[in-house]
Amino acid sequence: MDLKRYLIRSNININVTNSTEAIVRVHGTFDDYRGPLQGGREMYQAIMRTNPVLFPAVYDADAAHQNTQHTLFGNYGGGNFINPYAELVRGYKEYSESLMLAQFELKQDLGFITEGLRARFLGNTTRNAYFDVRRNSNPFYYEVSDYNPRTDVYELAVLNANEGRTTLDYQEGNKYISSSFYSEAAVMYDTEINEKHGISGLLVGIMRQYLSGNENSLQASLPSRNLGISGRFTYSYDTRYFAEFNFGYNGTERFSEKERFGFFPSAGLAWYASKEEFMQGLSSTITKLKFKATHGLVGNDQIGRPEDRFFYLSNVNLNNADKGYAWGTSGAYDINGVSIDRYANDQITWETATKTNLGFELGLWDKFDIQADFFKEYRTNILMDRLAFSTFGLQANTKANVGEASSKGIDISVDYNAIFKNGMWMTGRGNFTYARGQFEKVEEADYSLTPWLSRVGQPLDQQWGYIAERLFVDDYEVLNSPVQTFGGSEVRGGDIKYRDINGDDKISEQDRVPIGYPTTPEIIYGFGLSAGYKGFDASIFFQGSARSSFWVDAEATAPFINHSWNNDPFADYQKTNQLLQAYADSYWSEANRDIYATWPRLSDYPEPNNTQRNTWFMQNGSFLRLKSAEVGYTLPKNLYEKIGLRDARLYVSGTNLLVFSKFKMWDPEMGGNGLGYPVQRVVNLGIQVSF
Repeated sequence: MDLKRYLIRSNININVTNSTEAIVRVHGTFDDYRGPLQGGREMYQAIMRTNPVLFPAVYDADAAHQNTQHTLFGNYGGGNFINPYAELVRGYKEYSESLMLAQFELKQDLGFITEGLRARFLGNTTRNAYFDVRRNSNPFYYEVSDYNPRTDVYELAVLNANEGRTTLDYQEGNKYISSSFYSEAAVMYDTEINEKHGISGLLVGIMRQYLSGNENSLQASLPSRNLGISGRFTYSYDTRYFAEFNFGYNGTERFSEKERFGFFPSAGLAWYASKEEFMQGLSSTITKLKFKATHGLVGNDQIGRPEDRFFYLSNVNLNNADKGYAWGTSGAYDINGVSIDRYANDQITWETATKTNLGFELGLWDKFDIQADFFKEYRTNILMDRLAFSTFGLQANTKANVGEASSKGIDISVDYNAIFKNGMWMTGRGNFTYARGQFEKVEEADYSLTPWLSRVGQPLDQQWGYIAERLFVDDYEVLNSPVQTFGGSEVRGGDIKYRDINGDDKISEQDRVPIGYPTTPEIIYGFGLSAGYKGFDASIFFQGSARSSFWVDAEATAPFINHSWNNDPFADYQKTNQLLQAYADSYWSEANRDIYATWPRLSDYPEPNNTQRNTWFMQNGSFLRLKSAEVGYTLPKNLYEKIGLRDARLYVSGTNLLVFSKFKMWDPEMGGNGLGYPVQRVVNLGIQVSF
């Protein structure tokens, strides 16, 4: 593997006049790569889906192939199984990637008009380009056609004599080209009156454009453009009382002319209480006390699917073969028809959110700094499909801004800094965030008879699934239980038994209920500590999350089946999932009818009954990880001053060293796929020197 990276950076400041400054910035990054056809993650996934005993990576030559010039790669049957070693050495990929940024900025001091007035103009362009090519051979695969156990001699037979070749083929890879342009003009003003009143203002106008050369439709190929103007005005009195007003008047290309621009104001207040006279008696204890509050409206135009770029325009296909028709006595005449992918809707507008934040900052003994913010948000105009028009016979779904959602939470951070008389120092930091969002209004069917199916009042990432009671003991119990039919497969003993929620003696989508926590953690936290004494230093940092659930992927981890990932480079190969130790230790079988085994009845294909979203494979996503730790020692200066060194430090560090979780099968941050690329534990030993 060979990666060469070249960087170019230039900053030029020009003082055009005493009050005018021009700045030109240029940055370029150029990557040239040559390496294996697949990356480390893809090769790991290939290994985890290869039968470890069906064939070796390479055969030693038998008597008939002593003079064969190519490598005798192992395979089986039709030669369509994954051989990871053959995939690793069969060829190589090259890619070239370029990133160029050029920026021009002009600053003008307008103090000759009034003191504190300034102006700025900035223009920036970014150009990206990428392409890759692949050159590879097609390995010759062999299998054992005859074996004599008495003499331990085997004969090999080639499986792909016509397809195999040692010469290289060429394949075009991906190509990405894009450019963006951003410009802004700003006027700023700040002043102080009588050393008591602080006044500042900012007015900014922006224009933004993005163009991609890889789009596959007329609308997507057009440049994306946004523009807007925003402002901020602040006032402070005696550095104790603060007020701020902000606004944004933004325009988007995605909505109709009457909905194109949105106005989004916000305001904030703050009180530096610790600077009041009545707090001075506590100044040695309470070194800082500040209260703050903000309230405002924000807008979002990035809603809907990427292909729904212009909601106010219809998308009509005038040459759709699926909608064509034929005529004539023998049907010899035909013509393509017309289809509608999107109806024009000039009512779609900005998704908006009203945000409120209350917080305080508290300093204690000049060592602790505590910040806490309580936030609340209410979102309206969430874009959703309209169910009310689903029976009108329309060709495409209609959408409207009908959804509403709310969220609230708290964000707390605590910092600690101290230097002791004996020369020891210590710093620490901890943070905690809790956030929960839920739907308040949703376009959905009438669930008055089945309220557990409604999304109203449920978290935004809430999952619905079936309650798994246990595994069926045998086929007789299946026949005497509510009917379970998923994908037309036959449910048998050892499959998962689900609860009949609505009591209709069959398991259907009406029996799905909210299960587990949301898939996004509602609690994120971390804490760390660093300390040093007489040349020694140490640091440690933990991070964790709580109140989340994930689901073991019952298809991706099912033993022995042929499973493919999304965009799987080995999708056309015959694959065999490896057997996880957790499943080998606990699975249902006729000889061991454990109705609470980890894995249900074994099958050589994904069993639809057992791959439904359910509580059987639901897991607690909470964890606490020792993310990093480091111990170092700075050597005495008299050991290296004579050789021109300023500092020298030895250290040992590590990342992802430990994890604490109720889930023990694999690292919880891997989510539901135990056969995926694992989280890496890294340990470093090094020396840092400075001259």
